[in-house]
Amino acid sequence: MIADEDMVVVTEAVNNSTLWHQRLGHMSEKGMKLMAAKGKLSSLKHVDVGVCEHCIFGKQKKVSFSRARKTPKVEKLELVHTNVWGPAPMKSVGNSCYYVIFIDDFTIKVWVYFLKNKSDVFSVFKRCKTEVENQTGLKVKSLKSDNEGEYDS
Repeated sequence: MIADEDMVVVTEAVNNSTLWHQRLGHMSEKGMKLMAAKGKLSSLKHVDVGVCEHCIFGKQKKVSFSRARKTPKVEKLELVHTNVWGPAPMKSVGNSCYYVIFIDDFTIKVWVYFLKNKSDVFSVFKRCKTEVENQTGLKVKSLKSDNEGEYDS
């Protein structure tokens, strides 16, 4: 039986382009050739990095999603966005726990109404709609929400 002290491990030190490419943080082949020409890479005569999987993955670009063209609205109240927030961790001074927001897509005008109960959303929308239509002389054409069910009841 051979003791561990009697074993000798021999390995061949490979001093090639790929090793230097990795040592230099995946430097480009062009940059490595320039360094080799100046004698900065010891004992490297020929530079040929070949295909480096790490470089390929590292240089990939994320493909962005195609941006859907948002057609600008040409009239006030053509599209009104709405959302409900709440319940708040603490009640407001008026004992409200929720608020509903309405935003006109054309003018970006914002209306905020505070609610004591989430079930009040639809009645507040009807009140807001009436007020806005009376002020502007225009009708709300469409209402866009996140379908969380605020308007189901």
